[in-house]
Amino acid sequence: MKSLQMKYNGLQILFWLSYLAIYGYVAIFLQYRGLSNTDIGIVTGGGAILSIFLSPFISSLLSRIKGLSINKLIFTLYLIMIVIFTVLTIISSPIFLIMILYVFLLSLIAAMVPLFSTICMNYLKDGQYINFGLARGLGSISYAAGAIIVGQLIEFFNPTVIAFVYTIASIALLILLYTMPPYQIQEETTTKKQENIFSVIKKYRIFFFILVAFTFMYAASTALSTYLINIVKNLGGSTSLYGIAVFCMAASEMPIMSITYRLLKKYRSETLLLASAFFYVLRNLTICLAPHLIVLLIGMMFQGLSFGLFTATITYYVNDHLDESDQMMGQTMIAMMSTGLGSSIGNIFGGILQDSLGLNSMLIFVCGLTLIGCFIMFMTLKNKVGLGHRPLIKSTKNS
Repeated sequence: MKSLQMKYNGLQILFWLSYLAIYGYVAIFLQYRGLSNTDIGIVTGGGAILSIFLSPFISSLLSRIKGLSINKLIFTLYLIMIVIFTVLTIISSPIFLIMILYVFLLSLIAAMVPLFSTICMNYLKDGQYINFGLARGLGSISYAAGAIIVGQLIEFFNPTVIAFVYTIASIALLILLYTMPPYQIQEETTTKKQENIFSVIKKYRIFFFILVAFTFMYAASTALSTYLINIVKNLGGSTSLYGIAVFCMAASEMPIMSITYRLLKKYRSETLLLASAFFYVLRNLTICLAPHLIVLLIGMMFQGLSFGLFTATITYYVNDHLDESDQMMGQTMIAMMSTGLGSSIGNIFGGILQDSLGLNSMLIFVCGLTLIGCFIMFMTLKNKVGLGHRPLIKSTKNS
């Protein structure tokens, strides 16, 4: 079991390092290629919108294509992304082509998130214990450390070095993926009919409104994250300081994610989800109102109690509250509403507002989205908070 945990930890570490290369430095990479804030907003928003449709389509391939496993699907998608990133590194124009390629790159990496969550949950159903929160938290540490290293590499070289970081991480991930032991639940989940998104929404209204609330808060935090380099520079910082800010944000996730499983044994998942919403308010408003860089860094460190707590909790929530046939679509919906719809709102409007009205207009927009999301979360879960006991995921190994 320890060996399996270590391998899954490695998968999350390498995945989020590759995710950093694509998402974490998107503004810096595209600015280097000559794109404006509005262009970057269109690219990141377009990638998010495309992922809304691409993510469920990719997940559905597991049940539609006979013999297609999650491992094979991930391998194929990563090969496609390596080719795209290589092309983006070589070409410097036309800008329209760069924008189209990066849109596909963003949508593909976003569609990968539920696949890695499902791998863990399948092992749990097969009776093989994995601490998802710990592995996901280590992924955040990888993201944080990678942000520092990549920031320094960009200072010494140029933003195209990001593509080399991505390729190395991707190759290592694919090698590790094929050393993972099989799980018996795989054949059942890939042949069983999966529900569509509309039936899941109709069936689980509370789950849907939780995701709606998260969409608003994630849109706000996405605008802050994508254009963080502009906020840092506005306060007198540099690209190196940007890397430190990203480190503070991502490193704060690991402690919270690693203990979420234990917290769920004492508190109801709804309690933790509502708590994460209040910490989102604290995080985003602190960043928006930061008078100098120290306060900004403090605000970034609330990432663990907001995004980290929500992400780990909602992953377990799907497996505890949704029927088995709905769980893959449930995990996919998390990605659709956050990295899909939420990201598109934050990126598109964040870029347009900055170019037309200035940075402060985006910060006001972020505050408004955050408060709306927290209000929806409170109204949805106000009668469901309290102490509780999380049921263990049922093993299907002997069923």
